[in-house]
Amino acid sequence: MKTTNLTTRLFIVILILWPAHIFSQANDSISGRISNWYLSFQYLGITYHPDGGTTPEVYPLKLDRKAYLVFNVGVAANIDYSLNKYFFLRFTSTLYKDCAFVTAGGFHSGPRVQYSWTKNRINLGVGPIFCFRKDWHQFKEYQGDDFYGDRVYGEWQYRFFPYAVELEYLRRINDHLEFQYSLIPGAPLIFTSLLGIRFRL
Repeated sequence: MKTTNLTTRLFIVILILWPAHIFSQANDSISGRISNWYLSFQYLGITYHPDGGTTPEVYPLKLDRKAYLVFNVGVAANIDYSLNKYFFLRFTSTLYKDCAFVTAGGFHSGPRVQYSWTKNRINLGVGPIFCFRKDWHQFKEYQGDDFYGDRVYGEWQYRFFPYAVELEYLRRINDHLEFQYSLIPGAPLIFTSLLGIRFRL
């Protein structure tokens, strides 16, 4: 009889503790599976030309006569993979209407080093980039430029750079969402600003 009572009590204790044990394991598992992947979309907005545009006559959205500032319309999509607290990898593709409002884009990948404090993060990235745009030789005003030069394939101009630099600021909104501002210094010809949202997958 005593053995039966002991067995019953032990069974009841197991029934009470087992769900708590399972729930604890589930929480540990979920926390252990926090994704290292991030996805972001950015609006490719204003570009700044330190010496003015090379062919400002064909820039329909220039904000001043010499096209120091030009309004662009486009989007950049980034996929990031976090390696640790200080490093992550990024792959970027862009598609937009450039200063002359013709189709342009690019592909870029490379590592990022980052520093965080409170809800803020800054990072610096370096890596190769391939750029393209519809050929500007369609405009009679266009006399060439140092960026693309004579690199033409069919209806497209293109250029590959072995490295490009990107500076970025991130502001945490919550555990899964961040505000994102990026600056791509294509010095001395152009500086490109991008605004967007980054979220954890």
